[in-house]
Amino acid sequence: MKILPIALNIFSCLIAGVLAVQGQELTPEQVSDFASLEKLAAQLAAKPYQAPSQQLDPFFEGLKYDGHRQIRFRRDKALFSELGDVYRAEFFHPGWMFKKPVQFYTLLGGASARVPFDQKLFDYGELKLPEKITPPAGYAGFRLLAPDAFLNKPFEFLVFMGASYFRAVTTELGYGISARGVAVNTLGGKSEEFPDFTHFWFQPPKPGDKFFKILALLNGPSITGAYQFDVMPGKTTETLVKATLHLRQPVEMLGIAPFSSMFWYGENSHPKPYDFRPEVHDSDGLQIEIEGGPSIWRPLDISRDLRLSIFETDRLKGFGLAERDRDFNNFQDLEAVYHRRPAVWVEPKSGFGKGSVVLVELSTGEETWDNIVAMWKPAVLPATPAEPLKVEYRLAWLEEHLPGLLAKVISTRRGFVMDSDDHLYVLDFTRGLIPDGKPADWVPAIEVAIANGDAKVIDQRVMRSSETGGWRAFFKLDVPEKTQLIEMSCDLLDGKKPISERWMYQWRR
Repeated sequence: MKILPIALNIFSCLIAGVLAVQGQELTPEQVSDFASLEKLAAQLAAKPYQAPSQQLDPFFEGLKYDGHRQIRFRRDKALFSELGDVYRAEFFHPGWMFKKPVQFYTLLGGASARVPFDQKLFDYGELKLPEKITPPAGYAGFRLLAPDAFLNKPFEFLVFMGASYFRAVTTELGYGISARGVAVNTLGGKSEEFPDFTHFWFQPPKPGDKFFKILALLNGPSITGAYQFDVMPGKTTETLVKATLHLRQPVEMLGIAPFSSMFWYGENSHPKPYDFRPEVHDSDGLQIEIEGGPSIWRPLDISRDLRLSIFETDRLKGFGLAERDRDFNNFQDLEAVYHRRPAVWVEPKSGFGKGSVVLVELSTGEETWDNIVAMWKPAVLPATPAEPLKVEYRLAWLEEHLPGLLAKVISTRRGFVMDSDDHLYVLDFTRGLIPDGKPADWVPAIEVAIANGDAKVIDQRVMRSSETGGWRAFFKLDVPEKTQLIEMSCDLLDGKKPISERWMYQWRR
């Protein structure tokens, strides 16, 4: 594995031809399965992009947050509720920030049946609708509910709303991280694009179904895509994703399995905002596993400038953002409940060859907006619209993805050495699996490495933690005044064999 700290490779590709569309062109009403959706996406890629209309009736157009939130879907009107105790879909009303109409269909007998917009499905609260009002052309998105027998009550576990964004919860953890269908030009110099899921198709559920199947059409200025989502709630909520993507035109960057989160400050942040809460974040680290090693934990942090980390590999086993800190005392937030936000783990199934896990950390002064982005960046992209990029992966929303038997990083703290300008790092690890035959007083060795930047490790040691039952690693850095950036790592070793995750960190002046 090769790690690139912050360098951006701006690249371009030439379109070698135009997609030749053979046979009759499909319409969304003719989609019957994933194969026909793939054909529709391929046909669209050969045509100029047409942005979806955002024109709403002036009343809905002018809705603000407080007005839009009054519009509630009538739970007894949920799609598929007539089929018994099965998965059900509820829709969101267009307005406020969500003005693009999204079309919905059910798959029946090898054909599509459109789900038209119906004003009777909504309770408008205290809003006074004009007598003559033009209904929206579609819905803004949807939420999915599990069968009531799953938890003996209605349980919303998945939401698709806004561009290609979607979020999920588990039976024990609330909403937090947002996933996306794809990321386009997040980095590279061009303006970032946000393609939309413009059409969805639902496979009608049957009582006892474990998974609910969703098809979705992605469309944007530079890309089209056919998606299949098979979803199942639980202590780990699973989203099995299959996608076939076509590039209309070259892009600077394409992100596969992207998701975004929020990190304002944590135990490793200096200086901290003037806030009553010790920490504020949805996630506190990026986790990566490489086939054959290493297993990496990269604590999140922000600074005045954008922070970019690129982890190159052709042996990706998985990656994800995680909230490892589950102690309420470290957050003290009774409303946001940050200590109960889910982690997300991406497990590649196919289409992930040579490429990079990319982490973007943007500066922020509040907790309102997501400022952390993680994704997989393929090393090679299709050269023409006719060449599809096909990927499959499992997206798991869960408490945590454990790094096997390795000692895992549980906290990162840093500061200055007393009466010195040397930097002190204090890392806590779990115990992990102790190698056989070790004496009772055995402690692992420590190896601290500087991958980029000028700094000297002047002290490093490990001791047993009587509080956690694991290990505490210490090291100090002498950082020259000229140094602006350091990439560093720390491993706990038995001889030369790692017994811990590889802690990796980027320091910026």
